[in-house]
Amino acid sequence: MIDRQSLDEVLTQYKENFPSHWEEEKYKWEAIKCFQDNWDINAQDFPAMLRKSLSKTDNLLTTSYDFSRKMIEFYAEQDAEEVRSMFMQLYDENIDIVERINGFMAKSDKLLDVYGPEGKQHYQKEGTITTYLWLRYPDIYYIYKFRQVKALSDRLESNYEFKQGASTTNIRTYTKFYNEVRDVISEDSELIKMFTSALTEDCYPDPYFVTLTADIAYFSKDYKEIPPTQPGDKLFCIPPYNKGKFLEEVFMPEEKYDKLAAVLLNKKNIILQGAPGVGKTFSAKRLAYSLIGAVNEDAIEFVQFHQNYSYEDFMMGYKPSGASFELKKGVFYRFCKKAEADPDAKYFFIIDEINRGNLSKIFGELLMLIENDYRGTPATLAYNDEKFSVPKNLYIIGMMNTADRSLAMIDYALRRRFSFFEMEPGFETEGFIQYQQSLKNETFNDLLVKVIELNTEIALDRSLGRGFCIGHSYFCGRDELNCTDKWMQEVVDYDILPMLGEYWFDDQEKYQRWGNILHGVFQ
Repeated sequence: MIDRQSLDEVLTQYKENFPSHWEEEKYKWEAIKCFQDNWDINAQDFPAMLRKSLSKTDNLLTTSYDFSRKMIEFYAEQDAEEVRSMFMQLYDENIDIVERINGFMAKSDKLLDVYGPEGKQHYQKEGTITTYLWLRYPDIYYIYKFRQVKALSDRLESNYEFKQGASTTNIRTYTKFYNEVRDVISEDSELIKMFTSALTEDCYPDPYFVTLTADIAYFSKDYKEIPPTQPGDKLFCIPPYNKGKFLEEVFMPEEKYDKLAAVLLNKKNIILQGAPGVGKTFSAKRLAYSLIGAVNEDAIEFVQFHQNYSYEDFMMGYKPSGASFELKKGVFYRFCKKAEADPDAKYFFIIDEINRGNLSKIFGELLMLIENDYRGTPATLAYNDEKFSVPKNLYIIGMMNTADRSLAMIDYALRRRFSFFEMEPGFETEGFIQYQQSLKNETFNDLLVKVIELNTEIALDRSLGRGFCIGHSYFCGRDELNCTDKWMQEVVDYDILPMLGEYWFDDQEKYQRWGNILHGVFQ
């Protein structure tokens, strides 16, 4: 049994957030449709058929920590008939479901022993295998994820028990639990109308609302409720985010994060400066998430300055409107008003390439208003004599590339109002070292040794310095199967060497020497 009132609360929350949530999660129904359209167990080219069938399963079978799709496709390339037989047995409804899942895992273990990669796992676990079942029989099977089903069961105060490590019992139980939830969902005419209206021809129609039920379980677990900011505002739900999550994603020591967060909260304005590829933009957004406490894009605004960016774009100005001109509010003006209306929350305005704009011209009278001591103090705007202030709960994060020779100088008036935080290559951080070890690639290791040596030479070069070092982000985002020589050579040829050509345009001997050193790793 489940608590009906608790489920009604979940469904109300889901419906209120359905439009934005659907845009992010629609791919699940598209993934089923793609699989159904392409699956053929008797295909002559089984590996190609498998790749095409699974081609829309990103986030389902491929994440930053799970590479189950890539591994099963890899094994299909090595032994197509064995993998074909694994799926034939998995989809045999005459065999007990637990026996089928355990059989698939056992055969995956054997493939791992034969084809490797050595020391790596095959990722073919209960969650992945039930995903295969769901793709094939989407009217019967739900994806099994322990934490997801456990969280919903607890929230609904159900009498279904799910215990960590008890996979066999959990798998026999979770379908019954989800079916009971589905029965209630199918009676919610408002939700069903909303859902069916959103379906497109690229989506599986989900006639029995199986995937809809699983999606609501996902929504309930991974989203938290945030109180409304104004009377009458609807509740919205967003994934939580904290310092720990930041340190998982950004290769930065914990003590450096603590200093960065403290400086921004104290000064309210900070500029992240550093070498190419140190992840300034990536870090800026996640710094904001961590201080907000959630991945709330509604509390973040992102702009990029350039030489033609103006006060009129930033704050306000007259723009053509038909045969006349109309006073239009700029992006910073609108965001300040948004933050002002929600004084108990933190808002972050992120400016990429901040040193590429004419800063005095863009900021105008705001140069005073953004100072911490003047936050909340009104000043008269030039265009309409409006009293305007920058709210105290708005924080500005700028980013600048220290390797940009032509723009190395930044307006002194702005320097006084921003703190500057140096971001460095993270090759020697604990997080990057763990990532590097997970790739188990000696060529990758050798290349990084050379890049670190290169950075040492760049840092000691009087015409360059640490701000011109090569960042770690050029080498991120790979798993063991995709860390190939081809990819690494492309990084060297199309990212690193062009930069070195600019750095040492007057020293071709040094440029050529480092080109030979980096290329030598692949010989």
